[in-house]
Amino acid sequence: MIKHRLPFSIRNILIFLALLLSLFSTYISAQERLPGELFPPDKIFLLEEPRDWQDIEAIMGRLHIEEGNIVADIGAGSGYFTIPLASRVGDKGLVFAEDIQIEMINYLSRKVEALDLKNVRVVFGQVEDPSLLDNFFDLIFLANTYHELEKPFLILENIKKDLRYYGRFAIIDWDPAKKSPFGPSIEVKVPEYTVIKELEMTGFELVEKHNFMPYHYFLIFKKKHN
Repeated sequence: MIKHRLPFSIRNILIFLALLLSLFSTYISAQERLPGELFPPDKIFLLEEPRDWQDIEAIMGRLHIEEGNIVADIGAGSGYFTIPLASRVGDKGLVFAEDIQIEMINYLSRKVEALDLKNVRVVFGQVEDPSLLDNFFDLIFLANTYHELEKPFLILENIKKDLRYYGRFAIIDWDPAKKSPFGPSIEVKVPEYTVIKELEMTGFELVEKHNFMPYHYFLIFKKKHN
């Protein structure tokens, strides 16, 4: 029996199309993934409570922030992380605290004014774009927010543009593999491997992984450079 084989070039094209379809399917599933509900502004007081399950000093230490750095806190909410970030960058640095809910923006603006924080800028962002500055940030920080992203790939592309060449992107979010007595439902939590895959597809690479929090993963990425 004579076995007929596809020409080499056609086989390569078919393999390429299969890979492209797989990536496209992943892209669509991420874009259509049901995002978690935004944190309700009428419960903002809960965001101000101390968190023994999210050690600020331990987190700040692993971000390797230097005095004079320019940092963005995306999904800043009440500014729980904004304030310690501002302390780390010092008077010569800047922190851009972004949120897409006007109630959060108003609350955070009053807080920044009351604390007289000259190195914090409050930014009203959009679902697909944090409305920051291109090629400007040493670090972009996203805590407890990734599972809320309605259009993950669009916002990731914009974040990539906002980072400097050697800038870093830190993500802390609820881990569905770790049972928690509070927080979002397991249905909307995004697994760590999914976050890594989506970041890799957008042109990032994982450089650090920390696992000291009882309910969260902590990942740090940088932009891929050929």
